[in-house]
Amino acid sequence: MSRTIRLTVVAAVMLAAPAMAQSIVIQPRAAASADTKGDVHVNIGMNFFVAAPTDDSEAAVKAQEQARRALYESAARECDLLRAVIASECRLESININVNRNYGNQTPQGFNANGNFRFLIKLK
Repeated sequence: MSRTIRLTVVAAVMLAAPAMAQSIVIQPRAAASADTKGDVHVNIGMNFFVAAPTDDSEAAVKAQEQARRALYESAARECDLLRAVIASECRLESININVNRNYGNQTPQGFNANGNFRFLIKLK
């Protein structure tokens, strides 16, 4: 299997963020032996903006924590979705989360939250 499937999903986020983008890349794993046949890596990237103060206030810290929580919760639910649709087994291999302050006079105050998740699945 040498094809890559790419999907992009844009959804509204209820957690103080106006919009969220998600990109999903599914890649076949290089099979070294017969027991890894059918294993596929799924890479998911999500990003969204959280309108919040960008100082060191309690509200800013809370907004950053809520953004990270939303990303972790999305990663936790992804295996359920993959098992419901294409996977018989699913395991989260890695996660990378960044929350960056949005500075500048021409940009709204808030944080850009980005998460990248890597799963190993066995196809149904």
